[in-house]
Amino acid sequence: MRRRHVTLLLLVALGLTAGCSFLAPNPDSYSSSYEYRVGIDANGTLENATVRVPLPQVDGTATVNASAVAPNGSVESGVDATVVETEYGPMLELTADRFEVVTRYYRFVEANGTGYREEISGEQYDPANPDHQRVDHRSLTVEVSTVGEYPLATRTPVGTEPTLYAGDTVTRSLTDCRVSDDRAEACFGYDTSVYLAYDAAPETTVRGYIAAAGANQWFAGGWTGNSYTDRVEFAARGPQRGWTDATGYTVVGRGSYPSPS
Repeated sequence: MRRRHVTLLLLVALGLTAGCSFLAPNPDSYSSSYEYRVGIDANGTLENATVRVPLPQVDGTATVNASAVAPNGSVESGVDATVVETEYGPMLELTADRFEVVTRYYRFVEANGTGYREEISGEQYDPANPDHQRVDHRSLTVEVSTVGEYPLATRTPVGTEPTLYAGDTVTRSLTDCRVSDDRAEACFGYDTSVYLAYDAAPETTVRGYIAAAGANQWFAGGWTGNSYTDRVEFAARGPQRGWTDATGYTVVGRGSYPSPS
């Protein structure tokens, strides 16, 4: 074989080896994390409000405490937070003497190439102007992120990783995955409850979601990983006096597998 051909074969082999090395997972990049999120939206003022929503837990033990959610005891001015035990497991309790919703008006303006929103009076507001906005609701948001011990069991999280309810608290049934979860290994639906107690006008609507998620991540020629998500949603209208129906949706095995070790 001619020397030139031998040299060419060696270069090709070295290139293939370098490519395999580049695509191999980098052990220094292995990481895991958890997220807990709560969002509540009201379009009317709530009086003497108590809201209880599930916390991430494993076998009935909460993995997020009140200090992580609200270091100073409140999630925002006038809304206090604590952890309570309920028949549905540990929950985050949010209380407020008055959760006030005040209609506000805004307009979008641009100055020196920068766009921003400024508040205007109700008299200045023009509903026909696309640059004007009316906001007649109030939202409350809670977000907590923590580091996990790699790798998380994202294919079988219930009973192993933090989810919103223990395995014996609700019955999960296999269901069709939503379009955004079409690459997941499996999806489950379930019925549960959240606690809502407050005075409000009959037309007042309160909507909310609670989500617990875990993910593994690593670098192998680019960032990739896998995850699971447990999410509960609810909606209520008018004054409330206790446990309210909510729906749950669990997604497992989303992403790339197996996780490198």
